[in-house]
Amino acid sequence: MLTVTEGEVTRWLDDYYAAWRAADAEAAARLFTDDAAYVETPFEKPWPEGKRMRGRRQIAEYWHWVTVELSRFLDGGYELWAVKGNQAFARWWADAELREPGYWVEAEGVLKLTFADRDGDRLLCSELLEWNAAITETEHHYEPYVPRQT
Repeated sequence: MLTVTEGEVTRWLDDYYAAWRAADAEAAARLFTDDAAYVETPFEKPWPEGKRMRGRRQIAEYWHWVTVELSRFLDGGYELWAVKGNQAFARWWADAELREPGYWVEAEGVLKLTFADRDGDRLLCSELLEWNAAITETEHHYEPYVPRQT
């Protein structure tokens, strides 16, 4: 079994957020194994009807949809909670502007990451399980966006 370090997981999460900020679906997909499972919420249907992806192609399609078609990343971060063996647990948060002008969403959740391989010195995630909650602002906001304090 693969054993990962806190530093390796931190680098993986930094790369994950960099892909989100850049709206780079291919960079996000490269963080995963060829057959990785990516589950946004535990009760989702398979992609494309739901948010349960399998493999880099579906992960890239999902990321394109979220970061290009649905929303634009504004701000976010994470707090790594624990690393044990080949798994890691982290809290994450993100604010995004929805493509419908003037609307935005605040989201926060927990990730359970399972790593199965490396590509050189970079970890490859074989399973990402996410539990999250989001607040969508339903009224138009014309004031400038102000990032949350963490």
